[in-house]
Amino acid sequence: MTVDTPRSPGLVLVAHGTRNLDAVDEIEGLCRQVRRRIAAPVRYGWVEWDLVEPSPAEAAEQALADGADALVTLPFLAFAAGHSKTDVPGELAPFHDAHPDLPLYHGLVLGQHPRLHDLARRRIADARRTLGLPPEAGEQEALLVTGPGSSDPDANSELAKAARFVADTSSYRWAEIAFAGVTWPRPDEAVRRLHRAGFERITRFSWSLLAGKLEARVDDLINEAWQDIPSVEIVDAGRFGPADEVADAVADRYHEALHGDPRSNCDLCQFRLPLPGRENRAGLPSAGGTGERIRADAAAIQASRADDPNYLDWKKA
Repeated sequence: MTVDTPRSPGLVLVAHGTRNLDAVDEIEGLCRQVRRRIAAPVRYGWVEWDLVEPSPAEAAEQALADGADALVTLPFLAFAAGHSKTDVPGELAPFHDAHPDLPLYHGLVLGQHPRLHDLARRRIADARRTLGLPPEAGEQEALLVTGPGSSDPDANSELAKAARFVADTSSYRWAEIAFAGVTWPRPDEAVRRLHRAGFERITRFSWSLLAGKLEARVDDLINEAWQDIPSVEIVDAGRFGPADEVADAVADRYHEALHGDPRSNCDLCQFRLPLPGRENRAGLPSAGGTGERIRADAAAIQASRADDPNYLDWKKA
């Protein structure tokens, strides 16, 4: 039996759900950006569709009506927790049952996509520039990255990874995390702890894709702490929002779901990407490989380093 290759696989983004209608405007704007990147039907739904419509199944039906002959469903969520692991597939199960012959691909959350890290660093740099601060953070400055919080330790630990990675690829040498709820620490606790540690300036960035109640809660808790310690300067670097980098990440996850992605957990591997401050490590041999499949110029990169005494020591490369 020959299975026809889908000609127009659509995309359904499934976001959290919120009472904040700004989030609706943001995801609609993002969908317009994504359509310019993948030239396919793009729709969105909400896990908590009792707060805002449409539901994931309704969004999938809309994509079919737009001409999709297959669907990629993508949890438009920062990290993989209960919503992405159980709720999104559960919401789409009735749709799948109603269309058993429709090719259906389930994509990954945006997670640690490198374009999100590009955007986080850009937001932080823009905030510093707006306030007239030097590009490089000083010794008395700390980075605070906040997220929604979950009962899933997998998702919570991903925020810790994100914060440390942003710090390592920028000028910050101290990074903390905090959560809007469910788990610890709260943002006000983190701010007070950084104050006790002697930091005079805290740059905060919210690992948040869309406007919502949880982000407003983070704002309130940080402001509450700042009222008690006004000597600490807090630089608000904002959040992601419907930026070009987010649309790039969504389009990339769409193609991954359709065509497969053979990588292990190395979205941010320094041997694959020219990371800030580590650009010359991209394409180096890793575990005996040469890297040509990832970077076509890997052989040239390596040949140019043949006489470098540090060539075989990636820590010094």
